[in-house]
Amino acid sequence: MSTISIPVRYRVVGLLLAGTAINYLDRVNISVAATAMMSGTGLQKDSLGLVFSAFLLGYAVMQIPAGVIADRRSAKRLLALAFCAISILTALTPLAAHTFVSLILVRFLLGACEAVMFPGATAFNVRWFPPAEFARAQMLSASGAPIGQMIAYPLVAWIVLQASWQVAFYVSALLGIIWLCFWLWYSRDYPRDHPSITGKELSLLDRQVPPETESNRPLLKLLTTAPVLVLSASAMCFAFVLWTFLFWLPTYLAEARGLSLGSIGAFGVGIQVCGALGLIASGAVSDFILRTTQKAHLARPKFSGVCLLLAVMFLTGAVTVASTPTSLVLLSAFYFFFMCTPVAYHATPASLLPSQAASIYGVINTCASLGGVLGPAIVGSLVTHATGWERSLVIVAGVGLVASMLLFAVPVRRLDLTESRGGARGGSLIHS
Repeated sequence: MSTISIPVRYRVVGLLLAGTAINYLDRVNISVAATAMMSGTGLQKDSLGLVFSAFLLGYAVMQIPAGVIADRRSAKRLLALAFCAISILTALTPLAAHTFVSLILVRFLLGACEAVMFPGATAFNVRWFPPAEFARAQMLSASGAPIGQMIAYPLVAWIVLQASWQVAFYVSALLGIIWLCFWLWYSRDYPRDHPSITGKELSLLDRQVPPETESNRPLLKLLTTAPVLVLSASAMCFAFVLWTFLFWLPTYLAEARGLSLGSIGAFGVGIQVCGALGLIASGAVSDFILRTTQKAHLARPKFSGVCLLLAVMFLTGAVTVASTPTSLVLLSAFYFFFMCTPVAYHATPASLLPSQAASIYGVINTCASLGGVLGPAIVGSLVTHATGWERSLVIVAGVGLVASMLLFAVPVRRLDLTESRGGARGGSLIHS
């Protein structure tokens, strides 16, 4: 009987998926444990809100440095150091929670360390996957985000009920340490260094190593190229919609649709399943388009633009339709297509400049973080003081439409930043 042999590169990306899931578990455990935590420490909602913001600030500040380091140094070691720090900081959270300033500091540092995950995975996947499989690898890695949230909510809630909120943080830290051990044991920075790699797989992958001469291009030039600017603007609008949806969906379902807490929880798990399926499917479809057409602009940003346009249509229908069951179906369809969109932000950087894909992703995700900070606050103010739920969420859909149009406008060409004089500002573009 023959057995199915999983290529080493997909075993490695499986580790990245698991790492992303744990990364997101460590992000949301404090949200699930918040009520018990406030009761045990005397923290108030306004103080806890500042703690949440401290995490987002640390996350935004570290995106670009993490990308630059991942491109120029060992992505394996960078991710290992980040997870070691994440686990320590997570374990320290119960102790830090007794002093507001120390809790702010711990969450800021945790956000900075967790910012390493996606830039590090991008640099790793550039070295391990050919272009025709890169989007699939990126989205498999990213699919750990909704999977981690699906695991976190019931797991952390159960631990809090059975033991305490402090134990929930200790368990989260332990999972990070376990992942770190597997990562150090199995992963390698380059395919040629892996003891389990076959000659056939190596012949496909070893050519993916970025030339050393391309590894130190000026970051400022990257920031001023048209593809990076347009992708970053689109990512900011996308994150505006994403974090508005994630933060305000339960309140919308309770106030506008009259759902019970139990129904909201069940729907929340279901919609995260839709998101995970969208992430995984988008990587496979994007790579298929690239293999079929050999056109990166069709396979990456334009494909995502179509998906986001469909998502906007479903969201508009979901918030304007009278029937609650129909609204829930449309919201599920919205989130599936919406989560097909990030493939543009994750995979396009490698089409622009493989040796600095993580740096480019760091720039894009920094802008996305800013959009994530703005969205929930602006929409909360609109709902409270101006337009109500329906009109506010139609405005959110409009922001999503802007993100879609920007994706259609992204010029995907291999960046040539070797010239210091002449040419376009921030470097010229050449065909990939």
